[in-house]
Amino acid sequence: TSRRAFTEMADTEIQRALRYRLPLSLLMIDLDHFKSINDTHGHINGDAVLASFAHTVAQQVREVDVVGRLGGEEFVVLLPNVGATEAAQVAERMRQAVAQSELLVNGQRLLYTASFGVAEFNPRELSRSSLLPRAAEALYKAKRQGRNRVETAS
Repeated sequence: TSRRAFTEMADTEIQRALRYRLPLSLLMIDLDHFKSINDTHGHINGDAVLASFAHTVAQQVREVDVVGRLGGEEFVVLLPNVGATEAAQVAERMRQAVAQSELLVNGQRLLYTASFGVAEFNPRELSRSSLLPRAAEALYKAKRQGRNRVETAS
């Protein structure tokens, strides 16, 4: 889903979460060391990693979940009716699936990992204005703590 389509769907899900008092969580995901994958293996193989990653994530989500690409190697997943604890479990399953996926590049195995930030929508905020920044802060914490891990926003 494009960034704009994702934003529109996120707004719809936020309105639903507010109306029915349902939980809603957001995962922000960044592929670890993606620039070095591109530099070492070339952009074609970098694109193959992105496609592999998108396929792996798609296998881990429900039909109601919304997956979007923010740009580059950054992705978001909106999890309707899911609180932070369950969202962190979903992210951990995704993290493991990504770490276990591999590509063959010129006969060599190419392994890659991703870092995850989790944030639960706070109904007092009434909009997505701080949901994305809180997920981003959790993602940056995961990267600072060594990558290939899941961190949840406070």
